Amino acid sequence: MTPQTMIMGVVVSVAIQLILRYTKRPSYEGLILFLILIFLSAAGWVVGFAIGGWKGMGYSALAMMVMMASMAGLVTSFIWSLLVKE
Repeated sequence: MTPQTMIMGVVVSVAIQLILRYTKRPSYEGLILFLILIFLSAAGWVVGFAIGGWKGMGYSALAMMVMMASMAGLVTSFIWSLLVKE
C-alpha cells in the first residue's frame, strides 16, 4: 500500500479526534469508528475474493487500502487518546 493511504488515515483520525473533543463527546468513539471500518473492509476483501477475476481483484485492492487507512487511523486515535486527557 502507498504512504498516501497511511497519511490519509492519520489526517482523518486527527480530524475526527478534534471534532470529538470540541463537541465534548468521548474520544473512544473514534476508536469504535475505525474498528467498524476495519471489519467492513475485511468483509469487502472476502467479497472481492468471492467475485473473482479482475473485478474481484479491484474490490479486494480497494478494501485493503481502506483497511490500511483504518489501521493507521486506529493507531493514531489510540495514541491521541493516551496523550490528550479529557
